[in-house]
Amino acid sequence: MNKLFSLLVSVLTTSTLFANINFVVDYAVFQNPNENSYIEFYLSINGASILYAQKENLLFQSNIEVTYLIEDGDKVISFEKFQLNSPEYEEQSAKLDLMNLKRMSIPAGEYRYSVIIKDLVAKTQGEINNQPISIDPLSKELNISELQIGNQISPTTEKNDFSKNGYDITPSVSHNFNEKNGVNELVAYLEIYNAEKSLGIDEAYLLDISVLNKATQQVVENLRAIKRMKAAEVTPYIQSFNLETLPTGDYIVQALVKNKKNEILAKSETSIFRLNTAIKDLSALGIEGSFVDSIRDTKQLAEYIKCLRPTSNATEKVWADNQLRYAELDFMQRYFLNFWKVRNDLDPYRAWQDYKYQVKIADQKFGYGGVKGYTTERGRVYLQYGPPDVVQDAPFDGETYPYSIWQYYKLNNLVNQRFVFYSVTSGMLGYQVLHSTYPGENKNEDWQNSLSSKSVRPGSELNKSDGIHKNVQDLFDNPR
Repeated sequence: MNKLFSLLVSVLTTSTLFANINFVVDYAVFQNPNENSYIEFYLSINGASILYAQKENLLFQSNIEVTYLIEDGDKVISFEKFQLNSPEYEEQSAKLDLMNLKRMSIPAGEYRYSVIIKDLVAKTQGEINNQPISIDPLSKELNISELQIGNQISPTTEKNDFSKNGYDITPSVSHNFNEKNGVNELVAYLEIYNAEKSLGIDEAYLLDISVLNKATQQVVENLRAIKRMKAAEVTPYIQSFNLETLPTGDYIVQALVKNKKNEILAKSETSIFRLNTAIKDLSALGIEGSFVDSIRDTKQLAEYIKCLRPTSNATEKVWADNQLRYAELDFMQRYFLNFWKVRNDLDPYRAWQDYKYQVKIADQKFGYGGVKGYTTERGRVYLQYGPPDVVQDAPFDGETYPYSIWQYYKLNNLVNQRFVFYSVTSGMLGYQVLHSTYPGENKNEDWQNSLSSKSVRPGSELNKSDGIHKNVQDLFDNPR
């Protein structure tokens, strides 16, 4: 589940600009034995995006009002409002980001949460509204909490909100580890529950925690720790990894609980992104003799780099734009090779050929005129998530705009994910994502009305429009 939300415009995150306040929110769910579970919300506010008022002592300070709201329909389940003040600064001093951790006890259920950040000095605010959050019922079976990801750990000298089991953990709210900012340490905190009930008091088991390449699912750079544990009701655990030699790319931090037979009893994982500019010295990549060595046409290589965009993360898109802007063959070759080595270090050429074949299919299916298939919305979804399992096309329904419904039986651990594409042009060109159930994609609760053609807009032919909605909803619920 993608639960990270950002209102920070940055080369490191895919995000949205709202008002003038840049902030990032993440959370993890933990258990209290015999009580409700609780959520830890992690908040980071960009210190340069807020205003500071001068105090009587001539120093400057920001004042932020933070509101957390958790709802079940119209019912408020939990509500927290408080003021967060920055340190006091000299006028020209660099401003640090504001960090906050808030714990909220919540009963099991399916909820929506909102976060409102008000700059009391600038009189502006940013909001994240109605995001889903799920709290599982307390289980008597062995299980693991969600992972809290941090970028710094130190012994606790004075207990505070960031203290856990004798250590202060600074949250990495964005899950981005940028070598340029000196962020080379990854800290993972987790809790194991009910081991003694499932295995027996003091019974031995293994905790296997590692960093995996997201594409290959293989452990990278020997970033793995296997610990022998003793069963207890609750066992907290902190693991730290040095990321100095970890290349740029997308990774998964994974924790597994295993029994004596090496069978997996419980699992928890989350995603991170690493930016490591050290690998820009690409002599070690062996450009000479590699498959990119034969790609010497700058225009052809530029086209290859452009077609990577649907599967590129935010930082890779920035890097790609730079390569295309300066169009220097050597740097373009190095970027292109590194892109595929991040995804398949053992056989980057095979990874590229497999993807190139899918690009060709996307161009055949979704390209038109001079428009490449990978630049279209359907092409982008096809390349980013793979071919859909079911496609329902309705290009000639005179009572709606042309549309297509795609269903994925399983998409990144989520089942029955759907996309609705439509085209407002009579030539059925330029299909856009009108609505999707997949997190991070466009969500339009009124998509049926938006799909109705102008001749049957709601209110003009109500009964007819209702019938159209039923037909479209049936195809959405039961693609065939």
